[in-house]
Amino acid sequence: MKMKKITANSMQEATIQIRQQLGKDAVILNSKTVVKRKLFGLKKQQMVEVIAVLDQDFEERAGKGLNPASPLPVLPKKEKLPEEPSFVPKAAKPAPSHTQPLEYVRNERHAGILPDPLIAIDQKLKDQGLDDAIRDECLKGLLTKGAVKEYHIKKELEQLLTDMLPAQTSDEPMISSKYIVLFGSTGAGKTTTIAKLAAKTAIQQQKKIAFITTDTYRIAAIEQLKTYAELLNAPLEVCYSREDFVKAQETFKEYDHIFIDTAGRNFKEEAYIKELTDIIPFDESIQSFLVMSATSKYQDMKAMVKRFEHVPINQFIFTKVDETDTMGTIFQIIADSQIKLGFLTNGQNVPEDILEGSPLELTRMVLQS
Repeated sequence: MKMKKITANSMQEATIQIRQQLGKDAVILNSKTVVKRKLFGLKKQQMVEVIAVLDQDFEERAGKGLNPASPLPVLPKKEKLPEEPSFVPKAAKPAPSHTQPLEYVRNERHAGILPDPLIAIDQKLKDQGLDDAIRDECLKGLLTKGAVKEYHIKKELEQLLTDMLPAQTSDEPMISSKYIVLFGSTGAGKTTTIAKLAAKTAIQQQKKIAFITTDTYRIAAIEQLKTYAELLNAPLEVCYSREDFVKAQETFKEYDHIFIDTAGRNFKEEAYIKELTDIIPFDESIQSFLVMSATSKYQDMKAMVKRFEHVPINQFIFTKVDETDTMGTIFQIIADSQIKLGFLTNGQNVPEDILEGSPLELTRMVLQS
């Protein structure tokens, strides 16, 4: 792997230098604006500092046709999601009583005599993957509140869905513990995600960070994390046992946050869960995230949560949300498990493509999809 740090007058100039020195297959891992002093420090000039790499070692993602970082030139920011479409009512129908029980709502839906805007909403939620129970509660809530007109529905539905998710305190930082561990099945994108979290913590919050990996099954995984650690000037310890982990904790006792990567294995194997808990002591000092792909089927997500029921899951991280058109599956698993949403990742760029999740924002993503 070849890495270069380029300082240039503009991003365009930096891109040209990277192509000249590393070739057209080079990728940008990080870029920032820096101030350089000239004329014995009397003159300041803003410049662009770019770290680029000729990617030859990230075998896991290369084998899957995925880029570990943004291609040259840097991709533009994603456009905002479109506004929720309005629902145009057909011929008016008499609205049912707003105080009817849930069974009445189900019968009205099955009989096809709900107001047209509610029929459209019910179909939209169904297309998103939400089950009958959630959709029934939404319809009942809308009818109870008298929200059968188009201009009433959006606000009331947003609130109804948001209230189904576990609440989050706005004043608590998303990364709130000294030790942060990510675990999940193979291919979910744990290593890239942990690099994004670490980079944001180190660069934006100026925290002193370190890495631990227990993924001793793939040499490429260790090398990938080692590359990120070097770029962030952060130490890395590889742990093969609980004793190694305890030693690493002692080594990093003066650090603010230690990010722990784990092996991606078949979650159906009981031995994987045992290996995870044998090495890592899941106590109150550890903040744990179960990482799942947003493209996974609901039943697979449900089975994974069940498999990890003896491992404390503080929050979810869902990756690859840019690769799906439906967010209902994510909503459904959070509503069913009542495990909080931590982060969503929407691309391969480090550290840009990661978002803090919230019940309200997830609800809006479901309604806008």
